[in-house]
Amino acid sequence: MRYSDGNEVFCEKTHKICYTQREAGNIVNDCRRHGYKKCGLRQKNKPMRKYHCEYCNAWHITHYKSYYGEKPKSKKYKLLMSAIIIPVLFVSCSKKPVTQQTNSVIQVTDYAERTVTLEKPAEKVVVMADNSLVVVKQLKAIEKVVALDSKTKGYLPLSILNTTNPELNDLPDVGKTKSPNYEYIISLSPDLILFKGNKESSDQLQEKTNVPVACILSKGDYDFELYTRIGKLLGKEAEAKKLVKMFTQQKQALEEITNKIPDNQKKNAYIVVQNSKANLFKTMKNSVSLSLSGITNVAQNANKVDDWGFAEISKEEFLNYNPDLIFLDMPVSELDIKKEDLLSDSTFAFSDAAKQNRIYLTHTFSLPKDYVYVIAEACYYAHQAYPDLVTEGFYRKSINTIFANAYGLENYYETWEKTLY
Repeated sequence: MRYSDGNEVFCEKTHKICYTQREAGNIVNDCRRHGYKKCGLRQKNKPMRKYHCEYCNAWHITHYKSYYGEKPKSKKYKLLMSAIIIPVLFVSCSKKPVTQQTNSVIQVTDYAERTVTLEKPAEKVVVMADNSLVVVKQLKAIEKVVALDSKTKGYLPLSILNTTNPELNDLPDVGKTKSPNYEYIISLSPDLILFKGNKESSDQLQEKTNVPVACILSKGDYDFELYTRIGKLLGKEAEAKKLVKMFTQQKQALEEITNKIPDNQKKNAYIVVQNSKANLFKTMKNSVSLSLSGITNVAQNANKVDDWGFAEISKEEFLNYNPDLIFLDMPVSELDIKKEDLLSDSTFAFSDAAKQNRIYLTHTFSLPKDYVYVIAEACYYAHQAYPDLVTEGFYRKSINTIFANAYGLENYYETWEKTLY
């Protein structure tokens, strides 16, 4: 047993080297097979047997043929026992390097307050949480994904992952989160399922498949803990820490500018959300990106709100709001609302935004939350509203930094701008 830094684990009570049962047994058996020839003449150098420690719950080896209990050890003895591992681990004639091992399990509390336990970082992952796939990609672990649920796979054509990792389209579909294909999941032999559901459905999926299930839900505002939890399960803690640091720095850099804008000088904006009825007055009550950009959402006090957080306002309310800017949810089909539809609408035509042609596209709200886009969009919004404060240089640098660190896309600013026109 070793710590992640390679150092051996010692029992705090007996000060003996800790082993797993198998490691201790292998040491004793190897020495027996070689007749203790490499252990020296002294009896204390000869590992005669293993025993289970009642203090640390690990296994130790001892030179006693029968273990009766040990006396307090001197400093000289502790150094001697620490040195036993050196000749023992090199008994093999092949002289292969020592493999560092640890029996420390991975435990993570998921979003349903369930404890997810893995013996080692997951290598084969089924993603059934639409908000998790981009996180796995950004953690540089996308090669671990072996299957997707129907909803997550359905988002791929609209996602940046369709460009960075088109092979994801070929992954098997294991069904919907409410009706998973248990047999198919089992046949893939995954060692972790990232699942978007409640505690009961998570427990049921784990029981049916006998695979550890981590419940991954979406929280409001900035839930960077999402990276920390998934990162730990995938053995990507260093990557998670790096990403969270980058997101935090980019967010704070923008806040340092927008927080200084007096309330009476702040711009306000209205967001047009694509919807099946092409209703121009369906909007977002809350927008994390808009808040970060220092722009006031005119619909923040809307009363008519559905279960998804989308609000519907009247034409009279819109006229009273008279937004400075309008952001249009990116049209992705011929039937979607387009900029021309807003300019030709009699109600929208009265707004200052329409009169000054300050109607801008924004990336689709149809996709699950991606903190890359949350912060990048905020920089974009702020640059449109306050170009003298959030300069093009700041805006360009932010986009390039975010996408390079999260998606490995260098100098992405030009591509980003092209997608908005």
